[in-house]
Amino acid sequence: MSYDIEDIPGHLCTDVIYSFVGLSNTTWELMSIDPEYDIEKGGYSRFTGLRVKYPNLRLLLAVGGWAEGGNKYSDMVANKERRDVFVKSVVDWVLKFGFDGFDLDWEYPGAFDRGGKYTDKERFLDLVKELRQAFEPHKLLLTAAVPVAKFRLQEGYEVAELGKLLDWINVMTYDLRGNWAGFADVHSPLFKRSFDQWAYETLNVHDGLNLWVELGAPKHKLIVGVPFYGRTYTLGSKDNTKLRAPVKKWEGGGIPGPYTNASGFLAYYEICEHIQNKEWTKEFDDIGKCPYAYYDDQWIGYEDEESIGIKMDYIKEQGYGGAMIWAIDMDDFNGACGEKHGLLKVMNNRISSTTTTTSTITTTTTPSTTSSTQSSSTTSFTQSSTTSTQSSTITPPSSTSRITRGPQATGRPTAAPGTVNCDGQTNYFKHESDCTKYYWCVLMIPYEMQCESGTIFSPRRNLCLSADEIYDRPECKSFY
Repeated sequence: MSYDIEDIPGHLCTDVIYSFVGLSNTTWELMSIDPEYDIEKGGYSRFTGLRVKYPNLRLLLAVGGWAEGGNKYSDMVANKERRDVFVKSVVDWVLKFGFDGFDLDWEYPGAFDRGGKYTDKERFLDLVKELRQAFEPHKLLLTAAVPVAKFRLQEGYEVAELGKLLDWINVMTYDLRGNWAGFADVHSPLFKRSFDQWAYETLNVHDGLNLWVELGAPKHKLIVGVPFYGRTYTLGSKDNTKLRAPVKKWEGGGIPGPYTNASGFLAYYEICEHIQNKEWTKEFDDIGKCPYAYYDDQWIGYEDEESIGIKMDYIKEQGYGGAMIWAIDMDDFNGACGEKHGLLKVMNNRISSTTTTTSTITTTTTPSTTSSTQSSSTTSFTQSSTTSTQSSTITPPSSTSRITRGPQATGRPTAAPGTVNCDGQTNYFKHESDCTKYYWCVLMIPYEMQCESGTIFSPRRNLCLSADEIYDRPECKSFY
């Protein structure tokens, strides 16, 4: 099973975002996370070359992502000179490789659990202002990927100001639940269920988007995230398969899929055949509006054509700017379960249609009892367009796609079994014998990475540092 740049269905998207590039913690410039793919195999140039086939497609570059961590981004924005270097680097890269814009995916400003600082909120706004100013002469797009948890917004985002500066905001309304929660659940519920309490009470698509609006973000700039993958669990008991069923958290999630090979995670194309063949029992969360399925002691919450159709109707009814997916290469792109790119086509058809299925938004309801049922990757996004020539009372969207490239696409070496435990809490681990190398966990798989020339990996800071900054690795003196 393979998917590459040339497989992107650009006719179904308005924008595609190449994810990710990284940030050097020594020069404060952009750097390729995977130079073998990005440079040697022409990833950037092949990507921007898509506009030859799809001349109306806008192509953006993204920096960051979960695995990049947050500490070095916090260090960068804290210093004006470092921000200046970063901004110049961004403009140089975007223009050099022919991108139409840039997406900020720092996860997350102000997050103390991710190496952030209290001052990140103000400094991140400064960075966006400076990027906006630098982009204006070149007419480049500036966007950001953002969370919906209230405490994250309070820590790191000046919502109203960002809403004025950014061209649009990609709202990550997925991964709202997972094995880390300690119970089985769908991870992109549309509405609050009666059992959602405490930290999970407002952690759903509807309330998360409302929070951004209440804090001053324009609705038409909010792009709603939809996952093309499921979060999996190993049940504590085969006899309890309901929503919020206890799980064996120590297992790290459900059994890895044959292609993504990651605990706690399955791509849609790994899910749909089991559902179609009725190997798994499928049910539907009538309030969260998402399917889930189970077999033996395995449980998965995901999205399918029905649930995505409901979300597209919701986006139109509520007046949001469009839909974004993570990720396009997790769709049924070979048509194993039906039409090729089935989920993406449903998104386009439903959000572009002039009719909408009427639905009622209910936030205080009873639990459903009705049966029915991580890298790098590519994300697709459907954005409302004001330039369409179609006549309609509902503005037909253009669609944006985001492509993420990562080490699993290049055959990069992985750690020997038992060497590294990708537990989902830590993303970086030191190499067992080479101080200039480290392991980067992507979708629970540890990939071997090489530090920049002249630097050594510091497990204390999870960064590659120059020799005079390293004092926690005495065994590395021979590498100095």
